[in-house]
Amino acid sequence: MLRYEVTLKNGEKRSNLRAVSAEWKSELDVPADSLTLNCVYDGEIFENADRITAYNRNELVFDGQLDEIIRIRRDSGIALKLCARSAAAALLDNEAEPLSYRNPSVALMLKKHLQPFGITDVEPDGVPIIGDMRIDKGMTHWQVLEMFCKTKYRSKLRISGGGKVFLRGFKNDKKVKFGSGGIEYYSIKENKSRCKLISEVKLKVSDTGGYLSSLKNPNAECGFVKRVRYVNAAADDNSLNTADVMIEQSNLDSHYIKLTFGGCVTDILGAEAELDDAVFGRMNGLTVRKLIYSLSPSGELTTVYLGKEKY
Repeated sequence: MLRYEVTLKNGEKRSNLRAVSAEWKSELDVPADSLTLNCVYDGEIFENADRITAYNRNELVFDGQLDEIIRIRRDSGIALKLCARSAAAALLDNEAEPLSYRNPSVALMLKKHLQPFGITDVEPDGVPIIGDMRIDKGMTHWQVLEMFCKTKYRSKLRISGGGKVFLRGFKNDKKVKFGSGGIEYYSIKENKSRCKLISEVKLKVSDTGGYLSSLKNPNAECGFVKRVRYVNAAADDNSLNTADVMIEQSNLDSHYIKLTFGGCVTDILGAEAELDDAVFGRMNGLTVRKLIYSLSPSGELTTVYLGKEKY
């Protein structure tokens, strides 16, 4: 069961929260984790709460500033609802100063785009990017760091719910099995959303030419689906990689397996997964892409969304 702690504006910590229900969400494709907690009303928390943290035993699962503090009066009494997003939310909510960096380093990214929001748990690296990196008006701190990671490491930025920064890409080394010989579940659902697939992206690679090149989706399901998009790769804000990202995301959105089981499991996001189901069969090459933990008067549930590693 998750344990919660609220920090007040004066720095005082309150850990005697009486939770009635809760929901924590974490997924690979969403920058910030979220936590919603419904608990017995406390006037001091309503007036002065600033942050909330959640722990699974001694492991920090979530740390974030409160977005909403709500009190509700019903015939049964007064309840308190706390809603928060993890540290990455601050990077999404704040614009970065428009300017250009010359040979930017991890130390510079830390100083300018992470430390101002209290994020300091970053992998060290002394080698800068050689060249200029321009921050345009309207770019968020998250977008700046995404651009830095893509340029320097060819990787996807990830900040965990506990505030650890992964600049070189996030990978959970755990391996987990569901079904026979592993974590048993009481509900399974497999969804093929063929309407999400992009079968082909047509490309314009020069200002003077048309959309003469194309990138086809290798996913076997696209042999029966036609859904085409156009990308001007000659534009400043696009590249050939834009088409790859569009196709990859369409594949991820087009298929998932949802499992629900009792208890609290919070440490398997991004882990390699295997499924052995009496009806659905045995499946390898899966990844845990989304986790939802929920607490209600009926007990604790963990919901896991699995996706294929390759399509």
